[in-house]
Amino acid sequence: MADLPPPKTGFVRLLVRLPPGEHTPGAIATATGIDLDHLGPVQVHEDGSIATVDVAVTHAKGVRYTLEKFGPVRIIDVTWQWLKIMIGRNHGLTIGHLKKILQAADAAPLGKIHIQNTHSLIGVQDHKMVAVVAKLSGTKVNGYAVRPEGPVFAPGSAAFVPQH
Repeated sequence: MADLPPPKTGFVRLLVRLPPGEHTPGAIATATGIDLDHLGPVQVHEDGSIATVDVAVTHAKGVRYTLEKFGPVRIIDVTWQWLKIMIGRNHGLTIGHLKKILQAADAAPLGKIHIQNTHSLIGVQDHKMVAVVAKLSGTKVNGYAVRPEGPVFAPGSAAFVPQH
């Protein structure tokens, strides 16, 4: 498979595992069911077992479910960024409470989480950052405003990498 350039800003790359048979980029593009304005490059691996599809972030969730008729679909080439919220241990924040708040803001999957005394840092996928900040902006936890900021600079990678 030839190397594709990184996805354009506002796009994510989906990897689709294809069943045996003949699959063309045109057939996969048609199967997405979206306008060409919201679709980037579509490429099928030489052996026909894998395809990559670039899709606008706004349509990624729907296209992901649509392409599952071919096989498993996952997002690849995701960049993680730090989200800072201005509540922490001093405000009664626990990891369980934080996960519920972020789940309601549709931030999953999450990267690294650092709960400090006065604030917390959470790894969020870059294409979800704007929506998560918007959803959290009016949220209060134990009477304290969350006051989200993102993306912010923090040391280290925001991506969670499991240790085996």
